[in-house]
Amino acid sequence: MKHKSYDYQSKYVLSRPLFLAYILHHCISEFKKIPIGIIASDCIHDISVNQKEVHRLSPFITQFEDDTLKEGKVVFDIFFMAHLPESDQDIDFYINIEIQDDFYPGYPLSARGVYYGGTMLSMQYEDQIRGSHYENLKKVYSIWICLNPPKEERGSITEISLDKKVLLGYNKLRKKDYDKLSVILLYLGEESKNECLGFLQTLFDGNIKEKRKIEVLEKDYGIKMNEELRKEIREMCNLDEYVANRGREEGLKKGKAEGLAQGIEKTTLEFSKFIQNMMNSHHFTAEEVFDMMQIPEEKRKKYRQYLKDPS
Repeated sequence: MKHKSYDYQSKYVLSRPLFLAYILHHCISEFKKIPIGIIASDCIHDISVNQKEVHRLSPFITQFEDDTLKEGKVVFDIFFMAHLPESDQDIDFYINIEIQDDFYPGYPLSARGVYYGGTMLSMQYEDQIRGSHYENLKKVYSIWICLNPPKEERGSITEISLDKKVLLGYNKLRKKDYDKLSVILLYLGEESKNECLGFLQTLFDGNIKEKRKIEVLEKDYGIKMNEELRKEIREMCNLDEYVANRGREEGLKKGKAEGLAQGIEKTTLEFSKFIQNMMNSHHFTAEEVFDMMQIPEEKRKKYRQYLKDPS
């Protein structure tokens, strides 16, 4: 992602139940026959953004620890649970969604996806399988949205899952007893006609202005948004780091130090407004927002001066 502020807001927007439901309906076989509205209102719960640590055993621990924060910890971009409408269980699936800008981070993204899936299986020990009740193990999905895949792979969807291979004789293994992990790779591409890929491309395309973005999402993809969700999309667009880049570039081109300073100051003010909105809308303290967005301590001071009640 271009900048941590934009990075977090992109995840925050995508974590809205309506958008998560759209992805589940189009990408996960168990949800394909369920209307998006039903998935959004009845099937998704316990959503977190930049909070659940990949290496923690329990998914219900949400408090940050200062020492791990300073060292830099690994967290799921978006983590939530889901169940099917007809299910008598509160949880049928553990699901993680990652937004990946760098397609070549030094390791295969598919391998990381498998690891994340394995982590979601192991974290169920305390909540699902304590006492060796492995029959209660829930299926996990790790979904990777790749913004900049290789040209020849753009517009593709790939699922990696567990399957059985009978090497000799016959067995009665039931698919539901071993089909517990899937990794789904979504490779975006401007030319894709696939509904899910087109929706994600529209949502994250920085070249599409906010009004046009909202219009396309509503008219072309049938996503009925309320004013709150439209506002969050507008904030995502406004927080795009292009604002900062333009301010810096204009100042440098003109050779005026004040031009550079004004560009940086404008970006700081815009980001401070976003932090204040998070505090007001969700009753977070400034420190809680700073922690969720992993803002270094040395940068927090400049934002605090613009905040009301900057605890």
